[in-house]
Amino acid sequence: MPIASQLNSPIREPPLSHISRHRSDTFIENNAIDRFRQITNAESNNIAPEDSKNGDDHSYDHRDINAYRRKVGEIVHDERFDVFILILIAINSALYGVATFPSMKQNADLISDFEKVDLAILIVFTIESSMNIFYEGKRFVRDGWLMFDLVIVIISWAATKVKSLQVFRIFRAFRFLTKVQMLRNVVVALFSVVPAIAAITVLLLLILYIFSVMYTQLFKNFFEEGYTTVNYFGRLDLTLFSLFQIMCLDEWSGIAYEVGEQDYWAWLIFIIFVVMSAFVVVNLIIAVICDALQILRKAERAMLFGLSEDEAGEWEAKDNNSNEQVQTEEGRIQQRINDMHRMLDEVVASQEKMHRTIQYLSIVVNSQETKNLSSGSKVMQ
Repeated sequence: MPIASQLNSPIREPPLSHISRHRSDTFIENNAIDRFRQITNAESNNIAPEDSKNGDDHSYDHRDINAYRRKVGEIVHDERFDVFILILIAINSALYGVATFPSMKQNADLISDFEKVDLAILIVFTIESSMNIFYEGKRFVRDGWLMFDLVIVIISWAATKVKSLQVFRIFRAFRFLTKVQMLRNVVVALFSVVPAIAAITVLLLLILYIFSVMYTQLFKNFFEEGYTTVNYFGRLDLTLFSLFQIMCLDEWSGIAYEVGEQDYWAWLIFIIFVVMSAFVVVNLIIAVICDALQILRKAERAMLFGLSEDEAGEWEAKDNNSNEQVQTEEGRIQQRINDMHRMLDEVVASQEKMHRTIQYLSIVVNSQETKNLSSGSKVMQ
């Protein structure tokens, strides 16, 4: 069968969902790569009939392994399998919470049943990681989320042998991050703004230190003199903890009233610190995280439609401007027309990208066929 016709045959894709869309896209890409390699190597791996009779049929063993890998890939990237793993993670996390109840700790039978269920769930997680390793191969170590799952499984097995590590078994709940797309986006956004958050954290620590020294020098004797019920500012470390409590807005007014009864002007220092720390710096961190999520959304849109980040930003700006201009019925109708034009342009861009990909694959396939024909003619000669 010609290679081009085999390449055009449909590739079986798993169902997509918001839970595992990223992993499903990776499965489709990997499946396509494996399919292309199998097709382009099919003729070159054929064994002569006389070699086949002698048992030299290693190519068919290789094809069987590829078939098993694709089957395993279909299983681990199936939506139902992901939902099953999510349910196990939820059950396992809930059991760890139940295990902290006093009635649970005092019942040896319940503890034994809990350990059996926990071990069974751990075995399922281990099988899942093994299937991912078998399917992904060398690509496994390049996937940070799969490596994170493997580390969690290894820690869990270590906890079964070392009693002091059993407290870390609850880390399996972190596997929600690898299974839910929205949580992954938040984590990716957080890691992308680590330098900005680090700079803001340094600014916050500087503000805390400056005000701690100031508060300690001004109010360090208030507890000894009976003006405050708690030693809030007697030492620098106590002042740092008290200012952290004030920054979190945890009953800070009570501390301010106690100090203000002796020094009425102290309220001004408290308000300045609260505004600078709780309102300005903390909101800066929130703004940076929101900006990172917006950048991540543009990047996903650019990857989806083959656009650059600037073009994706222009699409985003057009959407925002269009939403502001929709005020009348005519405006809403025009908005719908503009949306249809935009969707059509996106489809055209996607088709052009697919066309370029098909052209590239056709060139590769034709060159491979030419190479096989030339090698076949040399054999005939």
